[in-house]
Amino acid sequence: MTLNDKEIQELQGMIKKELGATEGTVFQIPNQDKYYQIVYREDSTTQAMAVVPVDNEKGENPNYQETAIVVAGTQVPGENFKDFSNQPYFWKKNRDIVDSTEKAFFASGAFGIFPGMLTPQSDDIDMFYQITEEKIKSHNGIISNMSGHSQAGPGVAYTASKYGLKQNRTIKVTNFMDFAAKKAVDTGGISKEQVAYLNKNATIYRDSRGDVVFLDGNSGYVPYGQTMRFEVLEGEDGHSPRTPVMKGNKLDVDYYYKRNLFATGMTEKQVRKIAEYKAKTYKVNVAIANYGLEMDKVTPEYYVREYLKEYGDFAPEPSKQDLIAINRQRIDELHASLRTSSGDKKISLREELVRTSAQTAQLQAEVYEQEIKDKIKSAKSSVENHIRELRDAAYTLAHNLSADEVEGLLSELSMSTAWNDGKEATTLASANSYMTTMTGIAGNLNKAADRIVEIDQQGAQIFEKS
Repeated sequence: MTLNDKEIQELQGMIKKELGATEGTVFQIPNQDKYYQIVYREDSTTQAMAVVPVDNEKGENPNYQETAIVVAGTQVPGENFKDFSNQPYFWKKNRDIVDSTEKAFFASGAFGIFPGMLTPQSDDIDMFYQITEEKIKSHNGIISNMSGHSQAGPGVAYTASKYGLKQNRTIKVTNFMDFAAKKAVDTGGISKEQVAYLNKNATIYRDSRGDVVFLDGNSGYVPYGQTMRFEVLEGEDGHSPRTPVMKGNKLDVDYYYKRNLFATGMTEKQVRKIAEYKAKTYKVNVAIANYGLEMDKVTPEYYVREYLKEYGDFAPEPSKQDLIAINRQRIDELHASLRTSSGDKKISLREELVRTSAQTAQLQAEVYEQEIKDKIKSAKSSVENHIRELRDAAYTLAHNLSADEVEGLLSELSMSTAWNDGKEATTLASANSYMTTMTGIAGNLNKAADRIVEIDQQGAQIFEKS
């Protein structure tokens, strides 16, 4: 078993907070019933921690089969100001920050001027892996997950693929905004064999702008693993591992779709709808419009091409059965969220619950109707084949029978006598009627959702006035 990408993202968000904790400390993911115990940690030039999932704040039932190593990105000047009162630690971190930045500088080849290299931080990460492995050995533990942010990304990719190949097993890699990844591969720091391993076992999350990583001389390009790219808005920190909105082992496509933002994993239908919105809302720069520049940005196809280039191929359209399964899971999540929500959030959740239920009801009716049609078609085809086989058998016996006897046999072997067209029509009409009824119910549910929003907003206004 391995932790999923969303869980690894949550751990990335805890590194800086928990570096001061001692080994054996149990911490909780904020606002969730998830607990982890620190197996090993390092707070020097490289900042990292190794953790195992536990059942509760007491640290019961540690799962050493899901030991995860998460490594923070390059330390930046100023992030130690909060520790100014602790002068020895403050000045130590000043030195660590300089060393960390220096390693990023070398890895990028002076930000693209020179060939660059695999980040020197890789040695620290390799040693961290070995120490962690030794600490969990007595528990029959294995390192199942590794994650690196920014400069740590290529170092984690190198270490995970090195030991994954050596031990002939999968180590799941979840990286965020890898810095100088192409330099690491181009200079041989990460071998072709390691790249092939990472292509099967690594997922890299990248922001659309390439914040910070554009300085690595290759615009943050990552030549290994599966890239998951997400669109960021003005004011968002694209380089933070907390920024991508994730669900399981991928981006939360529904979140981005509802906000008309691109993300890897969208269907063609979703992409084209967002492209139409972007083209419609694009504000032409009048100063250059007269020269014909940027005019293609008012056409949806421009954005479709951009998606395919930057975010990858279209995802296959989900089947109705897939959508029903997704909706059922979402309905459970909404019920759980409603129990702890209030205000505007509760209004939004109630609306989504009703609309999701409406869509599910209609999808189930459509699937039911199609299943009836498919079963009738299959049964009808089976009868036709059976009749054909019997007619063929009758002809083989024809030389032993009179002409009248052959005609008598064949007259009974026809669809008109073996198949009841009236019952077929009645069954299909009944299935269609059910589908039509459920469509009407779904429509009424959507109208109810509209009213929920309206009534809840009116209620909120009344309470505000009172």
